[in-house]
Amino acid sequence: MNQKQIGLILIIIGIILAIAVYSVKMKDDTLINKVIQEQNGSCYLSDGTCLHDDRDFTPYIVGWIIAAALVILGIYLEFFDRAQEILMRQNREVSLALKDAKKKDSEKETFNAFLSGFNDDEKNVLKAIREQDGILQSTLRFRTGMSKTSLSLLLKSLEERDIISRKISGKTKQVFLRKKF
Repeated sequence: MNQKQIGLILIIIGIILAIAVYSVKMKDDTLINKVIQEQNGSCYLSDGTCLHDDRDFTPYIVGWIIAAALVILGIYLEFFDRAQEILMRQNREVSLALKDAKKKDSEKETFNAFLSGFNDDEKNVLKAIREQDGILQSTLRFRTGMSKTSLSLLLKSLEERDIISRKISGKTKQVFLRKKF
């Protein structure tokens, strides 16, 4: 059962309670008016007590207050309280974040398994390329700490094995992984 259904039920119960209190009051008023008519228009009984003085309005007041509180709470739950919607949205966001994290972990594991067939220099270069796909060869040289010649030969070897691709970009080249992880 969600909040809107509970709110609607509270509104209905509040209205039913208000109608019940009103009908009991009307029944008492009708009874008093009948006694007054039998007494020739006087509200005093034979023992001298007034019918209006003996009447206690506390049950009616309490009944109407409870009915009003139920209706107000029902309206609040029905129209204003958005806590459940917020919780559902947060649950979706957390679920999506968990799926994304799981996907990234899976991709990372796949990439690490892929790297196991390479030497240390090749691993460093491939990790740097994966971190920034389309990295400039000059930037890659500084990230890996390799000499220009060593890096160039290593990239040529990786390109020949169809692991990376290079594209000319000005005076240098951009380096891309062929397989996406």
